Amino acid sequence: MKKIITLLVMALCWCAANAQSSLFSKYENTTGVSTVVVSKAMFRMMPNINVGNRNIKKIASKIDNLKVMTCERHALISKIAKDATLVYGRSPWEEVMRYKDGPSNVIIYMKPLGKGKYEYSLYSTDKGELEIINIIGNITLQEIKSIAE
Repeated sequence: MKKIITLLVMALCWCAANAQSSLFSKYENTTGVSTVVVSKAMFRMMPNINVGNRNIKKIASKIDNLKVMTCERHALISKIAKDATLVYGRSPWEEVMRYKDGPSNVIIYMKPLGKGKYEYSLYSTDKGELEIINIIGNITLQEIKSIAE
């Protein structure tokens, strides 16, 4: 009986850990959804990384993995939003910031991975567009907030 319970707990933990990745995997080949995945090796190859008028090279060196998913199809947005709510609405994810301005809504979720690493997910909706940015690395919440602003 102990073995069965232990196996069930381990399976549930594994499913929770892979749920966020499966969110990207589930929609990456869907028409109307754009995805980008950037690895740590790619960040090392890029001498300057600009976001708007900011060079984020200092932050980029701390990133292990970055994924971006964007969707502008209304029917898909509601489906992706429902799936995202299921993923981010449970432990170990924690909502750390919420920003709403008119039709724009940004929520930042955080999940500790241990040894100073965190996984952050920026969930954003604005005028018929949904965007999810997932970042894994040794990054502080303040650095993530500076990207979101």
